[in-house]
Amino acid sequence: MGLAQFITHNLEAILMEWEAFARSLPPGIDMDTAALRDDAERMLRFVAADMQSAQSENERALKGRGEKAVSSLETAAHAHGSLRLTQAFDLVQMVSEFRALRASVLHLWSVHQQDERDVLSTSSDLIRFNEAIDQILAESVQRYANDMERARELLLAVLGHDLRNPLSAVRMSAEVLTRTPLTPRQNKLTEGIIRASERMRIMIHDLLDFTRTRLGAKLVVVPEQCDLANLCGSIAEETRSGNPDREVSVASLGDCVGQWDCARMSQLVSNLVGNAVQHGDPKTPVTIMTVGDDPAVVTLTVGNQGAAIPPERHLHIFDPLNRSQAAKDRYEAGSLGLGLYIAREIALAHGGNVTLLSSDDAGTFFEARLPRIPAAA
Repeated sequence: MGLAQFITHNLEAILMEWEAFARSLPPGIDMDTAALRDDAERMLRFVAADMQSAQSENERALKGRGEKAVSSLETAAHAHGSLRLTQAFDLVQMVSEFRALRASVLHLWSVHQQDERDVLSTSSDLIRFNEAIDQILAESVQRYANDMERARELLLAVLGHDLRNPLSAVRMSAEVLTRTPLTPRQNKLTEGIIRASERMRIMIHDLLDFTRTRLGAKLVVVPEQCDLANLCGSIAEETRSGNPDREVSVASLGDCVGQWDCARMSQLVSNLVGNAVQHGDPKTPVTIMTVGDDPAVVTLTVGNQGAAIPPERHLHIFDPLNRSQAAKDRYEAGSLGLGLYIAREIALAHGGNVTLLSSDDAGTFFEARLPRIPAAA
């Protein structure tokens, strides 16, 4: 009897071993038989049917990489990956189910074949069986990972949204206190509350923007006339107030007016300047330069002096939640590693982009090129 036929005729014995192994895992201890077996029977029937179907060399290669899409497989293996996530199985535990399934099927079959064995048929069956198992494993892992990532991002979105109202109440209460007679110590404490709430507001805003873009939505921009040079001057003044020990220089050339979302542009500039303050040499100035000598594009450059960013990090510098080891070692409240990612997303939403230039001699510069009239407008 071939392996495919063996699987079909011995489904219950195989499913009993699947169930027993799943129950041995921590999440499965208190689960019933239906939940433990989940889509195992449908996956096994697919494996048996697939082993008996014709297969080209190209199809074999695709299946080995988990790239061959089969509707019945997607229904069973994908459903299994989604359900195991909701049942609190971790990824290693789910993968171990497939390893145990492979081992139990081959063990049961080897016992059955002890009296009569066709070596050529056995070799072919093993190859097709392993290819089919690899495919359902790949599909289940893919769905599990995708669902887990989506759940994580939805959690961040909900968390960020629900934190805004109580945070606004804290800030408004602190601002009311500043307009009442207070002792010098009380004034200092109130100002600290306002600064801390502002850092939290920025972090929540960054989280919401991050989850929007990661869930497939584009940043919403409402273009209006905006003077980038004036905006940079305001951001520089705010930065000096929050960092009195840092020098921030601002310069502009030409006409720096365009049709942009002013609030988003403030966010872009603030993120780039904040990054320069955090990572630059504190003894050197942060420079902000706007150039409007091109009738179609305005260029913004934010630079700082200090150790150059290593070339191997250039490719991932705009990745979300990305911070250098030095930044992690001196973790600063208010930094999530989203600033550069969101700055670039804002530029992209306006039809522009942000690029990096960094060397030991010149320092580190982030350059944003912004069309005066974004395509989205």
